[in-house]
Amino acid sequence: MRFATVVALSCLLLARSAPAGSRRCGDDVDGRGTAVPCDCGDVLVSSRTLGDRDPITQHACDGTGLVVDLRGDAPAELSLAGRALEGSGQGIGIQVTGGGGGLRLKGPGAVRAFGVGIQALTGALVAASDVLAAENHGDGFQVAGTGYAITRCEAVRNGHDGFQLRGRAFRVEGNRALENGRRGFVIAGRDAVVGGAAGNEAAGNGRDGLAVHGSGHAVEGAQATANGGPGMRAHVVEGKIKALVAVGNRGKGLRAAGRDLLVSDSQAQENRRGGIDAHGTTVRDGGGNRARECRVGRPCK
Repeated sequence: MRFATVVALSCLLLARSAPAGSRRCGDDVDGRGTAVPCDCGDVLVSSRTLGDRDPITQHACDGTGLVVDLRGDAPAELSLAGRALEGSGQGIGIQVTGGGGGLRLKGPGAVRAFGVGIQALTGALVAASDVLAAENHGDGFQVAGTGYAITRCEAVRNGHDGFQLRGRAFRVEGNRALENGRRGFVIAGRDAVVGGAAGNEAAGNGRDGLAVHGSGHAVEGAQATANGGPGMRAHVVEGKIKALVAVGNRGKGLRAAGRDLLVSDSQAQENRRGGIDAHGTTVRDGGGNRARECRVGRPCK
């Protein structure tokens, strides 16, 4: 996924205005089909596909971009439709606070130069796909909940972490975290599926490529390259790490601890502080691990 066109367009957003009041916006703001375009600071209460009629796509926001607080229990979708939301280093680009039916955030599109790019901490976000969070002062994505999915998104050059994701039974697949100030991905909670058919990539981040904590997580197909700390740092109980590729990180390729943790088919090359180091109670070597210095409980098979 590439967002060069979106980012280029966002750089043309030169005008700046004071935030609007907390108006309601969306395709149906009153239950009777009344559509209201969205501007900075508005509250999205129903589905919306952003376009040229939405003032928020035409100028930078001085504070928060959109607050999402859906009416009733119906699901809703916010489609960025190739647009970029541009901030001024403050507020939250898209803040999802409520909605019984859940919100799907759909790209392509970008959320750029806010305090935080996308924040959804109440469990109201069902899915986000094909969205770029770039050059925000803090984190790119902050999400918490149960069963949500983050797919094909990118977090690029944010000041803190690219992705801060926590909760239970959520899915993280096909995403990229590039050149963020701290960690690329932070995964916490229980039973997350991180990767699979499409792994996640962390490259050039200031600290860890991926930091994984909790229980029951399955991490597969991650690529960690040229990060300032370990390629992956994990403390996981009853989980698995499979097919990690860690190259050229300043820390170890994999630094892991836990109980009943299975590590398999992973490789680490040219990492400054060593290759694969996994230890803890009943850490298991599933085979196929390759590194110049390789220990999964004991020297690798």
